[in-house]
Amino acid sequence: MFNSNGTIRYDNESGYRLTVEVDKELSNYYYSLIPKYLKASRPRWAAHVTVVRPEKEIPINLQHWRKYENQVVEFVYDPYICFGKSYYWLNIWCPKLEDIREELGLSVYSKWTLPPEGISKKFHCTIANSKIEDGIKC
Repeated sequence: MFNSNGTIRYDNESGYRLTVEVDKELSNYYYSLIPKYLKASRPRWAAHVTVVRPEKEIPINLQHWRKYENQVVEFVYDPYICFGKSYYWLNIWCPKLEDIREELGLSVYSKWTLPPEGISKKFHCTIANSKIEDGIKC
């Protein structure tokens, strides 16, 4: 396991989105380790950890919304690149993000905080996407 950090960002332009901006070099490094023949593409969004998904969740306790804006949060990640049918990601653990979800009235174990294909970890950072047909590897 390795330690890293990122900056908490709130956005409610089109629903309630809460993410942690991750250093793009972390994402770039792991992206560079994916063999070129797999034809992986960079994600549409900059490197981040999703804490609240706007199209799927609405926080209950909105009095806490934006409480941690621009704060740096530390997290632990597994350097093993997980992959499934369409995505490559790093598993991430962060008690502070769990606390923030609970404070907002959301379950820590939401299916929306899981990595792609439903691996049972709490948070993730997508580093690439493609079309692999052999299922989940992690």
